[in-house]
Amino acid sequence: MKSSRLWIALMSLLLAVFGPAGAAEGPPRRVLILGDSMMQIPAHALELELSKRLEVKTRAFTRIGTGLARLDVFDWMERIRSLVEEFTPDTALVLLGANDHQPMKTAGTVIRPGDAAWEGEYARRVGVAMDLLAGTGSAQVIWLELPDMSETRNREDADLMNRIFAGEAGKREGVVFFHTRPILSRTAGKYSPYIIQANGMPLRVRSSDNIHLSREGADLLARSVIDFLWKEVKTP
Repeated sequence: MKSSRLWIALMSLLLAVFGPAGAAEGPPRRVLILGDSMMQIPAHALELELSKRLEVKTRAFTRIGTGLARLDVFDWMERIRSLVEEFTPDTALVLLGANDHQPMKTAGTVIRPGDAAWEGEYARRVGVAMDLLAGTGSAQVIWLELPDMSETRNREDADLMNRIFAGEAGKREGVVFFHTRPILSRTAGKYSPYIIQANGMPLRVRSSDNIHLSREGADLLARSVIDFLWKEVKTP
C-alpha cells in the first residue's frame, strides 16, 4: 500500500514536470504540410521558411485536383493515415477544399451540393481528417482558411467550406482555424489581387487565374503562419 502511494506520488510529480506522454511543450519540430493545388506554392514557401530553423523537419504532400469530396478518386484519409504513421508530426498545416463543392459518394448513393445531407457528410469528413492529423493528442492542426475569391461562384463555395472548417475546428482542442483573408486581401471578405505593404508599395498576392496564390503571396502567408506558430501556439 505504501509502495502504491509512493508510485502515485512519483507519477504525479513527473506529470507536473513533463506533462502527459507525447505532450511536450515548445515550438514545432516536425511539421507536416498538406493540401491541394492551393497549397502547392505555399508548401514550398513554408518549407523554405522552416528550413531556416535547423531544428525543424518538414514533410510536404500536395495533390492537384483532389479533396475530401472525391475520396473515390484520391483517398486523402488513407494518405493522411500513412503520412502521420511514417512522419509522426507534432504540427500539421492544411490548405484544402477548393475543389470540393461537388457530388460525393456515400453509402452506395450520391449526394450533391444543395442536398440536405451534403453539408453534414462533408463536415464529417473534415472532422475525420482533423482527428487523424491530431493523432493521439500529441499534434496540433492548423487548418488554413481558403482566401477570398474573385468570381461569385468560387467565393460562395469558399465561404461554405470555410464555415465548415471553422465549425469542425471549433469542436476540437488542438485544432486552429487560421484566418488567411486579413493577410491576403486589402479588406477581408473582398477579393483583391494586390495588398498594400507597410512601405506603401503594392504587392501582388494572387496569380493570374484569380484563385491561387502568387509566389509573393505564398511567401507572405508562410511568414505569417510561422510567426503565428512560434509566437502564439505551443504544441500540446
